[in-house]
Formats: sequence, C-alpha cells, structure tokens
Amino acid sequence: MEQNIVQEEQQKSAPEVSISSSENKNMKMFAVGLVAILVVGVVGSAIFGVYRVYAKAATDNFTLVVAKALRLPLMKVNGESVLYSNYADDMLAIQKLVAFDKTNKGNAANLTAEQMSDQVLWRLANNVLVREAAAKYDVKVETKDTDDLKANLMKQFKDTAEIEKEIQQRYGWTYAQYEEKVIKNFVLQQKIAEKIQGDQKSHEEIRNKALVVLNEIKTGKDFAEEAKIYGEDGTKTNGGDLGWFGKGDMVPEFEKAVYALKAGEMTQDLVETQYGYHIIKLAERKIEKIKDAKGKAVSAEKVHASHILFRFPTPETFLDQLAKSASFHLYVKVHNPFANSSTSTTK
Repeated sequence: MEQNIVQEEQQKSAPEVSISSSENKNMKMFAVGLVAILVVGVVGSAIFGVYRVYAKAATDNFTLVVAKALRLPLMKVNGESVLYSNYADDMLAIQKLVAFDKTNKGNAANLTAEQMSDQVLWRLANNVLVREAAAKYDVKVETKDTDDLKANLMKQFKDTAEIEKEIQQRYGWTYAQYEEKVIKNFVLQQKIAEKIQGDQKSHEEIRNKALVVLNEIKTGKDFAEEAKIYGEDGTKTNGGDLGWFGKGDMVPEFEKAVYALKAGEMTQDLVETQYGYHIIKLAERKIEKIKDAKGKAVSAEKVHASHILFRFPTPETFLDQLAKSASFHLYVKVHNPFANSSTSTTK
C-alpha cells in the first residue's frame, strides 16, 4: 500500500519537473537570442563606424568612439601607424581655430576644408618623422623643457587659468593636451636643430663635396652646368644666376668675396656663410645712380654674379629630406597631401 502511495506521489510530481525544465530551456533560448541581437547590433554599429571613417572621414562622436575602440589606423608613415582618432581630434581643433580666427581676423580664417585636412595630415606625419629624428640624434623631452616653456607662456598671461581659457577658445584643448600635441614636438625640433647645426662631421662632408665641384670647374667644367647639377637653392635652374645686386644686399662674407673679384673671375676657394659653402663667379659690374637714405642721388656700384650653394643642413631641410624619402600609406578617403612624395599610396 505504502509503495503504491509513493508511486502515485511521484507520478503527480513528474509533470511539475517537466514544466520547470521547459521554462529553463525557454529562458536560455531567450538569453542566447538577446546576446545574438546585441552582437549583431554591436557588429553593425562597428561596420557603420568603419564605413564612416574610411569612406566619409567623419569626425562626429559616434565615429570617434568606434575609431578609438577599434584603434582604426588613419595612415602609416615609414611603417608606423597613426590612429584615425588623432586625425579626428585634430580636425575638430583646427575647425575651432578657423572659427576663432574668422571672428578675430586671424591667419587661419580662410582655410578650406581640404587645406585643414592637409595641415592635420602633415602635422601627424611630421610628428612621426620628428620622433625618428629624435631617436637618431638621441634627444628627448625633459620635464625642465616643458616647465621652461610654460614659464615663458606665463609671462604673457595673468595666470594658468587665463592660458587654459585661451587654448580652450582656440583649439578646444586643455593645457595638458596642448603640451602633449604641440609643445613636446616643438621641444624635440629645437633639440634636433641644435644637434644638426653643431654637427661638424656633416659640415666637413659638405665642404669636401663643394671642393670636388670647385676643382672640376677649375679644370674646365662649365660653371652654369655645374650649378644646375649641384646648386641647392632657387638659382640652380638658371645656372646659379643671382642677377644684379648692390652693397648691403648680401650677407657680409658673400659681399666681401664677390666685390673682390674682377669681371669674369671666380673665387679660387670656397666662401662660407651662415647658409653653407659658395662658389662665386662675377659676370660684370656697373655704376648707376641711386637715392641714398636722405633721398640724395649718389653713384653706386652694382654687380652681376652667379653662385653654387652647398647648403648647410637645417631642421627644415632635414625634415624636408625625411619627408621626401618617407613612405606614406593613407587609408582614408581624403585629399592626399603626400602625393608628390617618393613613396605614397592611398588605399
């Protein structure tokens, strides 16, 4: 009897177990479905964000969040990735600067959208090139460097709050962001400049190159043709021709050398100026009437000369050479300012 009662109780309870199991199964299916919906939503948002980055170069908050989360690359400079989020941040900053300058009649007031994008791309690329140069010359930013620059800024403003306000109005950045994006790069460029200008080895290499050309001209090579090949300034295209000029128009070392020549003569040694080493040839002289500082007519001697300049390296020319030889791979659909560089692609 007891056994039958137990069996009946078990049978009564069996359906309840079945219902509970069914509910659990439904809950699991619901959870799986919800996760799937969420995954689809996230993936869809990510795909849409990626599209807005690479097809539209958008800078809205949604696109920026996706770009930062996925660390989407904007481009590669010499193999180093530059993030799209940095481009978007800087584009918002330069747009704010243009709006500020329109109100205050500043230099950036008339920049077009393409020019703004080009400036941002070059700035981000330049940051990479400067870091490479800093590594080559073994220089880095020290805390003292940034503290000194901030102290100089403080001389122009009442207090730190006023500096913060000015930077916020111009760029939408905090001072910390301005220091990271602008000041540190400026410090590196200054230190690279000091290294380059004090590099006696490179000066000696330039001097040796110039001496070879000087000797070639002495042994019969044509001055103008050598200038077209070796000149390193704007006169090279016309054989080094400087046209007519008078006293005070050139730096003292150059002027002294050229006025010591007779028509048709060339300097027998290199002439060193702040710009580099020169080979100078005087074509002709003339006397003409000019007005002095008091407006009185006086006679002045003018000369017509040519030169070949072997330029000393400067931070600008150094970085320009780096840029010309760098490889740029731009992934975003915007104007490519690197198109004339030796290695540049848009993907």
